[in-house]
Amino acid sequence: MSIILECIRTVGRGERGRKPLTEAQAFAVMDAYLTSQETHNGEIGDDQMAMLLMLIRVQNETQQEIAGFVKAFQSRVPTIGADIDWPCYAGKRAGDEALSFPWHGLAAKILSLNGYKVLLHGYKEANNGRVHIEDHLEQLEIPLADTPEQAKQLLERHHIAYLPLQAFAPIAQTMMGWKARYGLRTPINTVVRALNPGAAKLGVRGSFHPGFQQLHAEVDQVIDRKSLSVISYKGQNGESEYNPKVSQTVWLSNQDGVTSYYWPEMLKEHRSFPDSFSAFAASQQGAHIASIVISSMAAILFAAHQNEDLAHEQACGFWEQYCRDHS
Repeated sequence: MSIILECIRTVGRGERGRKPLTEAQAFAVMDAYLTSQETHNGEIGDDQMAMLLMLIRVQNETQQEIAGFVKAFQSRVPTIGADIDWPCYAGKRAGDEALSFPWHGLAAKILSLNGYKVLLHGYKEANNGRVHIEDHLEQLEIPLADTPEQAKQLLERHHIAYLPLQAFAPIAQTMMGWKARYGLRTPINTVVRALNPGAAKLGVRGSFHPGFQQLHAEVDQVIDRKSLSVISYKGQNGESEYNPKVSQTVWLSNQDGVTSYYWPEMLKEHRSFPDSFSAFAASQQGAHIASIVISSMAAILFAAHQNEDLAHEQACGFWEQYCRDHS
């Protein structure tokens, strides 16, 4: 029996017989599918792979399944060389112009101005009514890379770059587009967030649905990327942007395993605001916006230091310096 049929039977049997894929099965079937797409040998068709992924999503993907899928992509994903891995795949719901702006992009930019090499990567789903960071790269002064090689050069020159999914994992982008065809997101949405094309040592994972915050943190433990310190939380509309207006549990994955932390609301009054974004401050959302940027920086700095007070203090310092330099 072919690997794709074996896997479909494993996850698609009746309620008593079905079970999730093992990490080895997930790797084997994704590797076979990617090879089929690269060589056009027709061994596994899109319809078969889409069916498998839909069945997995209905039951909720496991750490082992996502880890196996990610491993299959790893040999095909470049090693660009970054300090921070920042996936941007969800976008933010359009609405209040000030709050729907991708402020996580400004957080990433400020970190890059303080010595961190930040690689953002993402996918802009067409006509989904969301605001994507890709739409505001020029305003954020984040250079766009067309290839992994160019991304590496931009990181050396500017310490920051945005690399579209199409540029480093085109098959994954095609699979992301299956939502428009089948009307349901697949586990690939979880996979792309963990691809880490920059081979960074720090990572951020934003997600929306309950349970996925822990899942994202645990995936790297299964892959055995314990040298990668990842902070995972419920982001704004599922994006990798921290919401300071709520209290929540955040998850940290590093060489010591996976640990959860309770973070209270971090929405505070901030008077400083850079002139370059003064129009947003005039909307009376300045304090909220400043808290978004600061808390988003603090989250990734917590992954670096494992000290919440130090991370927040450093993030506040970075913000105040940015405001002074841009006022």
